[in-house]
Amino acid sequence: MSKSKEPSYIPPFTVTAKAIGLIAEISAHGVMMNSLTEDAGRFRQSGVGVFAGEKCVHMVPPAQRVPFLISELFDWLKYSKDHLLIRSCVFHYAFEFIHPFSDGNGRMGRLWQSLILGKLHPVFEHLPIENMVYSNQQKYYDAITESTKYADSWPFIDFMLNEILNTLKKYQDIKSENKVPNKVPNKVPNKTVKQHPEFSGTTWEVLSQIINNPKVTSSEMSFYLGISDRMIRKHVKILRDNNVIERVGGNKGGHWKVLI
Repeated sequence: MSKSKEPSYIPPFTVTAKAIGLIAEISAHGVMMNSLTEDAGRFRQSGVGVFAGEKCVHMVPPAQRVPFLISELFDWLKYSKDHLLIRSCVFHYAFEFIHPFSDGNGRMGRLWQSLILGKLHPVFEHLPIENMVYSNQQKYYDAITESTKYADSWPFIDFMLNEILNTLKKYQDIKSENKVPNKVPNKVPNKTVKQHPEFSGTTWEVLSQIINNPKVTSSEMSFYLGISDRMIRKHVKILRDNNVIERVGGNKGGHWKVLI
């Protein structure tokens, strides 16, 4: 990011990329963290250290610097000439480095990378970044630590680009295997098919995803099937309401149980 001096005075009613970024950032955190933390929608008011066990691996910038640093980050995002893939990774890392909130920074950073990538191509709108990180959590934190240690975001950029590439390859392989998909999965008994003639092809495809991977998430199914997360949840509800599947455990660590 380009260096710039912190302004001593900002004229009132001036709408800039910085102001829009601040409003969007605070609003998004307020919605995502509502009822989860007392200061949802507000920047942290104190210093925070990021620890690995008892060792402090990163002392975040002072709280009074957060609004300025986040403003600069959004300005950089708007005006940088780097490829959007690179910008999304740098933004994600810089966000974690600034650590603007007392809680929820990881989720917010990953959300913003998804939103930025969605501007590049529609296929990225459903890229399950949250799940990519969850399945490689230690490597994710190692990449952040290494970038901080060497004051260079490239270790984190390299990690995220590889994760994105591997996920896209997985998506491509699934699409290749299902060029002529069966509307009804082979594992579904004919009796069940006859009981639910009202099920659409998409409902059966969602069930197929769950049968093949009981731990699959709605965002992963959205990505693999090429439909919105909202539509995935609609078809999951149809399957649950008809006692075809049930959820065992919570969203994190839980899985689907097929009842047929």
